[in-house]
Amino acid sequence: QKLPLVLGCFPLIETLHIFNNQLEELNGEVIIRLFNCRLLNANNNQISAIPPEIRGMKSLKTLCLDKNKISVIPPEILSCTEITELHLGNNRIKELPRELGYLKNLKKLMIFKNELSEIPEEIGHCQALQILDISCNNITMFPEGIYHCSLSELHCDENPLLEHLPVLSQNVNDVFYLKELCARMILQSFKDRNSLLRKQATVRPDVLNILKDARKCVLCDRSYLFSWLECVHFVDAKTVLKLSNRAGKIPIRACLCSYECFYSENHNYFAVSYPT
Repeated sequence: QKLPLVLGCFPLIETLHIFNNQLEELNGEVIIRLFNCRLLNANNNQISAIPPEIRGMKSLKTLCLDKNKISVIPPEILSCTEITELHLGNNRIKELPRELGYLKNLKKLMIFKNELSEIPEEIGHCQALQILDISCNNITMFPEGIYHCSLSELHCDENPLLEHLPVLSQNVNDVFYLKELCARMILQSFKDRNSLLRKQATVRPDVLNILKDARKCVLCDRSYLFSWLECVHFVDAKTVLKLSNRAGKIPIRACLCSYECFYSENHNYFAVSYPT
């Protein structure tokens, strides 16, 4: 059920295969000493958690934890910056951490058969990522950040991906809360170096902390903070994303700052409609 403590006496181990056992725990006092380990294969066990001590495995390149009972990816795994392959298929993971983008060397991410409902935008920071398998999850669309990856293979079968189907809708006027209006005004002032509002905002750490999560409309390039219209556009997997294993169109998330932008002409963004 646990790793034998004697394993910690062999810090020069580079490859460790412990798959097909009944392990319930990767005990931290052993893992943290395996700082030379490059490959850890613990597939097909009963492991329910990745210990925080994994941060000590600085040389780790391949981590295989398929077919376990893991529900959370701990932030400490992001200290293993040498990782090129991360196998977490057939677990109980509901969320990918935004910090995943720190894994700059990640080339293969296998996270099929989990409980994911979305992929964070920060995956776009994994620019070396070549193979992504998110089959058998609850993904409806992909983040814009996927454009920045180096994907050659994308496996996404058996997900409820949005389809390009017409749905009746009615015009809606934009109504923003005062907080959003103020945020947009300040963000707009950042474009003018002589703006008094800009100068006042830049000396207020509390204001800057709030504004750090601002994003830009894909149509007009204006910034927004709390309120946006979630849309989707459908891109060709082969010609746009250059995928070798997939044809047809896939849905990619896009955010617009307002209905005004949405109702403008000459764009191919569609509002998202979920069945009730």
